[in-house]
Amino acid sequence: MVTRTLSALTVGLVCASSTFAQKAPDLKELDAYIADAVVKFDQPGLAVGIVQGGRLVWSKGYGKLDLAKSDPVTANSLFYCASISKAFTACAVGLLVDDGKLDWNAPVRQYMPEFNTPLPYVTDQFLVKDLLCHRSGWITFDGDLLWYGTNYTQKEILARHAHEPMTLPFRDEFGYSNLMFIAAAQLVERVSGMTWDQFITTRIFRPLGMDRSRVETADLAGMSDVALPHVRKGQDPSAPQKSMPYQALQGADGACGVISTVTDLAKWDAMWADEGKANGNVFIEPNTFGMITTSHLAMGDEGAGLGWFIGSEYGTKIITHSGGMPGFVLNHAVAPEQDLAVIALGNGESSSVFAVTNKILNAYLGDGKLDPVANMLPRLAKRKEREAARVAARVNARVQGTTPTAAATRLQGTFTDKVYGTASIVDDGGVPVLSFQPAKELFTGKLVHWHYDTWEWEHADPFLEPGYITFEFDADHNVTGFKIDLHSPDFHFYKLHFEKQ
Repeated sequence: MVTRTLSALTVGLVCASSTFAQKAPDLKELDAYIADAVVKFDQPGLAVGIVQGGRLVWSKGYGKLDLAKSDPVTANSLFYCASISKAFTACAVGLLVDDGKLDWNAPVRQYMPEFNTPLPYVTDQFLVKDLLCHRSGWITFDGDLLWYGTNYTQKEILARHAHEPMTLPFRDEFGYSNLMFIAAAQLVERVSGMTWDQFITTRIFRPLGMDRSRVETADLAGMSDVALPHVRKGQDPSAPQKSMPYQALQGADGACGVISTVTDLAKWDAMWADEGKANGNVFIEPNTFGMITTSHLAMGDEGAGLGWFIGSEYGTKIITHSGGMPGFVLNHAVAPEQDLAVIALGNGESSSVFAVTNKILNAYLGDGKLDPVANMLPRLAKRKEREAARVAARVNARVQGTTPTAAATRLQGTFTDKVYGTASIVDDGGVPVLSFQPAKELFTGKLVHWHYDTWEWEHADPFLEPGYITFEFDADHNVTGFKIDLHSPDFHFYKLHFEKQ
C-alpha cells in the first residue's frame, strides 16, 4: 500500500547483533522449520527464496495458491508485491538520474510545476529525493483512501491530497507516504515519456530477465500459477480465510503495482546484493546505489532510504522492505556486504514472512539458534486478545432500545468531503444505502440502525470491518452531514467529514 499496515508489517523480530560469519545452514532443517511455521501461522500459501552469490541457491513453495483448490505454491507463483514495489520506483528515478534527466536535489516542481502541498514553503523546497523517504510532513498513510478502490486518476489523487493538512515537521519526522510514491510515478512519466508501467517493464524487468513479472493485474487472466489473496471477512479472526479477486488499484502505481515471483525477485535482489551490478555489469551507477541505500531519515535503530529501509543486523548492513495489501503480506531483505538476500511472499494476512526472513538471516549470519516463530506467536496472540476486547467493547457500548431522531427517509442526499469527494445516501425499499461515489464497488452498503443517530454501515469491502456513521443536524434538526468511525490502521476514515450539499 503499498505497505498496507505499518503495525502489521513491522512485527518482524529484531535479531540480536552478532559477528557470526556467513555459512551454509542445513537446508532440510530450514525447510522443516518453514513448513511448521506455515501451519502455526495458518498461512494459506508461502513462497521462499535464498539468493547468494548472485543466484537463487534455494527456493520452495508451501501451501496453496487458493485454499479452495489444490494447486500448490511454487517458486514461480505470481504474488502481488504491494510496497516491495517502492524500491522499483526509487530505482526508476535513479535510472533517470543516471541518464542525466533528473537530479536528486532538484525541486520536484522543476519537473512537475503542478506538484503542490498545503504549505507554499514545503512545495517550493520539496526535492526529488524527498518523495522517496517518508519525510514529507504528512502522517503515515495520509491520503490512502484516495487510491483505495477509487476511479481517480493519479493526477486527481495528488491534486486532492494537496489539500490534506500536514501535521509533521517537514523532513524531521517519519510519516509513511504512499502518495509521494504515486507522485514519483508521475515524475517518472513526465521525465521519461513512458508510463510507470512501461518504464518498470522496459528498464527493469526486461534487462534483468524478470520474464514473469507484471504491473497490470489484467494480465493475470491469461497466466497460470497465480497466488490469490486471502482475507477473513471484516478482519474477524474467527472467520474462515477465503480467496478474493485481485484489486487493480492502478491509482497507486509507484507505491505498489509490481506482481512477481521468487524466481524473478531473486534476479532483482541479486542486483542489490551486488551493489548495483547485474551479471557483472553496472545496472545502476555506484553513486545512485549509494544514494538509494543510505538513510535519509533516522528511525530509531533504522533509517529510511529511498524505497528501502536501512538497518544493521549481525554486524552487517541490511536493506529491506515489506509489503501488504488485503490478502497479501510479503517481505524481503538484502545484505549487500554479504551478497545475500532472502525473499518471503505470502498470500494471507499472517506475519509468517517476517518469521521466515529472520530465521534465514539468523541461519546464514547468526548462530542459527533463533526461533522467531516461538518468539512471535505469543505476542501475536496478545494482540489478537486486544483486538477481540476492542470489538467487544463496541458491542457492549451499544445502547439497546433507542430510535434515531431522523427517519431513514430523511437521511437521503448528496454529501461531500472537501478532500475525498462525494458520497450519496439513497433509499432502497425503506433501507438507506450509503455509497462513496469514487469507490462504489468497495464502499457501498446498507445502513442498519445501531443506536441513537449512529448507524452501522455494511459496506462491500471484504477486508475492512463495518463502519459506524453518526449524523449531524442543524438547529431545525435537518441532516447537515456525518462522520465515520471505521477502525483501520491503514485508512483514515476518522478524517472524513461529509457535509450535505
